[in-house]
Amino acid sequence: MVDQVDNIANKQMHHGNKTPVGVIQAAPQSLPKKVIYSGKEAMDLYNKLQYDIYQSELHTKAKDKRKFPTVLKIVFGTLATASAIIFRKDIVKFVQNIFKKPV
Repeated sequence: MVDQVDNIANKQMHHGNKTPVGVIQAAPQSLPKKVIYSGKEAMDLYNKLQYDIYQSELHTKAKDKRKFPTVLKIVFGTLATASAIIFRKDIVKFVQNIFKKPV
């Protein structure tokens, strides 16, 4: 975490709504160098995040991508039923010709 209140360059910005008016008396010699995080802390945070994601993925079900859409099932079923009703005589003749004994 970065503390902006203790930063020498921003000290006048944290004294309320009054505008700082005046003459700069002395420029700061150097600004404080703050280390936000080290490489080890960054790797630890990354590993913790990856572990959390992995744990949440273990408890979720995978999406079934092979599932045939229900709307298409209904449409194909309706078409098959309608065609069976309309062409039932032709279907019966076709089936009888298949099982007819050859002469």
